[in-house]
Amino acid sequence: MSSGLELALLCAGRGWWVHPLLPGSKRPAGNCRRCRPPTPGGPPPCGFPELGAGGCACLAAGRYCHGVRAATTDPELIRRWWRGRTFAVGVATGPSDLVVVDLDDHHHPLPERELVLPGIDLAAFPEADCVRTGVDVLELLCRVRRAESLLHAPPTLTVRTPSGGVHLWYQAGGARYTQGAGRLGWQIDVRAGWSTAVAPTTRTPAGCYQVTGPESDPARLPRWLALELGRVGLRSRDPDPPPARIRLPRLATRRRPHDAAAYAAAALRREAETVAGARSGRNDQLNRSGFRLGQLVGAGLLELDEVHQALTEAAALAGVDPGEAKAQSTLRRALQAGMRSPRTIPSPGARP
Repeated sequence: MSSGLELALLCAGRGWWVHPLLPGSKRPAGNCRRCRPPTPGGPPPCGFPELGAGGCACLAAGRYCHGVRAATTDPELIRRWWRGRTFAVGVATGPSDLVVVDLDDHHHPLPERELVLPGIDLAAFPEADCVRTGVDVLELLCRVRRAESLLHAPPTLTVRTPSGGVHLWYQAGGARYTQGAGRLGWQIDVRAGWSTAVAPTTRTPAGCYQVTGPESDPARLPRWLALELGRVGLRSRDPDPPPARIRLPRLATRRRPHDAAAYAAAALRREAETVAGARSGRNDQLNRSGFRLGQLVGAGLLELDEVHQALTEAAALAGVDPGEAKAQSTLRRALQAGMRSPRTIPSPGARP
């Protein structure tokens, strides 16, 4: 059994969702050309995740093409992925209910004071001009908030990276957060949601992700730090809606170009999932989504009855009574308004 496989199984046994990383790298491994984006950060040709899991058969087939979104805790699948390979181990933070605060130690020039701790007035803290690393910036944030140093309390799983940085691992406690670089502070990255953290004890040519200190388990995310993540916009108010629960119509491609049909299908799924995930301002969201999809109905890309049914079911998942007169009136007016302003069919490769 390889060390990578041992580590992956150990992480999965802790309830952490894992996926392969290229040996000696923090980049996800890819084993399917069709699922590799043609440009860095671009959408893959297979359409996942924009078109939902149904847009690509690789996940269902047990392939790891989609990196963090393919992460698993299934021991058999993990053995299949790592058998005979020297993959490193990535931990999917969101599915694992984790938040990892990544404190960098890059030799970058100090930015303007306003960017050291964005959104915080540091006029009364002259030491802000002396910070050099992510650790310094986090310590400054602790002083500003009159909180004990996070390097000591609460004791949590702490990892020293090969580059000299520090990873502080926390349990999210069921709350959902999103990743962000520099949002909390200069040289501070927050790994959460659809983000990957390198598993502790991973070895690379540059060194080891070495656990330091006595704690081997993540502590609960301190409440004050959770509030800070919310302040800088890294708190996700609503969970990702489960696409499988929304019954979307199968759009026929007859009499319409394939690219236009794919565009319409992606738009319908996206708007339906947005409505289904709304926990506040649901009628406002229903109005916006109805108008956007009504534009596609007016352009002949979608059928009115199908859109009405899909948005009604999505609203029901968000807690709206399907028979509620106000919601139905909002939806009808929004669809009609959109139909009066048909959307131009996008060029091939455009995203909705």
